[in-house]
Amino acid sequence: MNDKFLLFLDANRLLTSTFDIKKLLTIIMELASKVVNAEASSLLLLDEDTKELYFDVAIGEKADEVKRVRLKPGEGIAGWCAAHNRSLIVEDVTKDARWTKRSDESSGFETKSIICVPMRCKGRILGVIEGINARGREFFTDEDLPFFEAFANQAAVALENARLFTKLTQENEKISAAFNGMSDAVFVTDGNGKIVQSNKPACDLVNSEDFDDISIEKVLGDAGFIFPEELLKFENKTKVFEITKKTGKQLILNCLATRITGDNDKVFSYIFVIRDITEEKEEYLLHRSFLSLISHKLKTPLVSITGYISILSGEKLSPSQHKAIKVMKNQSERLTELVTDLLRFTVVDTEVLNLEKKKIPVKRIISEALGLVRKSLKAAEVNTADLSKLGSISVDKEKIKEAVGCVLENAVKFNKQDKKIINISGDVEGDNIILNIEDNGVGIALSEKQKIFENFYQIEESFTGQVEGSGLGLPLARRIISAHGGSIDVASKVGKGSKFIIKIPKSRIETHE
Repeated sequence: MNDKFLLFLDANRLLTSTFDIKKLLTIIMELASKVVNAEASSLLLLDEDTKELYFDVAIGEKADEVKRVRLKPGEGIAGWCAAHNRSLIVEDVTKDARWTKRSDESSGFETKSIICVPMRCKGRILGVIEGINARGREFFTDEDLPFFEAFANQAAVALENARLFTKLTQENEKISAAFNGMSDAVFVTDGNGKIVQSNKPACDLVNSEDFDDISIEKVLGDAGFIFPEELLKFENKTKVFEITKKTGKQLILNCLATRITGDNDKVFSYIFVIRDITEEKEEYLLHRSFLSLISHKLKTPLVSITGYISILSGEKLSPSQHKAIKVMKNQSERLTELVTDLLRFTVVDTEVLNLEKKKIPVKRIISEALGLVRKSLKAAEVNTADLSKLGSISVDKEKIKEAVGCVLENAVKFNKQDKKIINISGDVEGDNIILNIEDNGVGIALSEKQKIFENFYQIEESFTGQVEGSGLGLPLARRIISAHGGSIDVASKVGKGSKFIIKIPKSRIETHE
């Protein structure tokens, strides 16, 4: 008994010595023979999908043939053992109806007696281990079972750990490949901001690979970058920063910082994904300057054109001439609206939007916004819930009115229904005031939901029936609402209408008497 106990301890040491699955399975087979003093052993693993048993590891000249043998669920002594989750001793296999000769035929080995036990781990059967032919005696006995079962369970735990380690290694290799294959620079830090991992673009960005015990703030500072003080002091899960180069070639970077927290919201890591947006920024500034310039340049001739059209419409003209004047008048008005939209957008779409905030009742904001776009809403039925419960809010009234007006116009412009309906409601939820603007239009496809807030984007005409518009209304609304610390989103189903949800932080709200 003492020798077996020492053998058992030695087996435990060997089973925990490697995470290489092939090597581990070979060790298990070799130890299995020693534990019960058998002439040979076999190890069959359970296929989770087919529930068949198969030889993953085989030893000898006919190993390849043995590996091709697969026992169907319940087939053979091993199959019965796995199916019933029970150990089994067979003194003479030739007298047992469960015995199958397929393994012997493949290996050329003659099996006389078997001890077979399941490999269990956390309530799961991973496979079975067999001791074949008791050495120096006719068959195995019940005294062999306790040690063989303990060994099998120990082997199962070692196998499961090896599988988990292999899976973890594979996943880590995938993440490392993706991490190092990213074109964006990535820094990973500990909770104090000291860099613990970086990819090649990150090293190239700061022209260094030595980040031993150095904070990301120092690394960026030494590389000549200007970054905000709150780089490691933001409260939300993520924060977007802008980083610029203070020396040499102009460089503008977009930095997405993510906090990784544990218990009690304690930060134990930060991930910084940094992308060069210099060209995008320059292109955007040129684009905005061009829009501003062309809008102002168009405005002057448009005033003259619309003025003379009004004069000409009062003259005695032929019917065809009047028709032509009418078309010119409609198109000049449309062009004027487009130019006005462009001018509004270029004023609002600036780096810093100056807001002249005053305490205004929400009910009044909606009322004046409706008045602002009453011409566009004349063909719609507008239903407004009681908004007095929302009280007052400190906002730039003119800009918020403009934002709400854009959403209201959108609700009508893209509505193909004969009877256009707009429902306006509001509520206070948690830390936000909510404004809902709901229409009975054609709805918005899921793929379009975020695109509609992009500059100049419009959903296909065949879908909405829309014939005119600049595609700037919703981007304008989002810019104004965001400047107030709020957000705008849309809930919609195709054919079921859309509901635009405007949120403004409750911390900015004051109760209206």
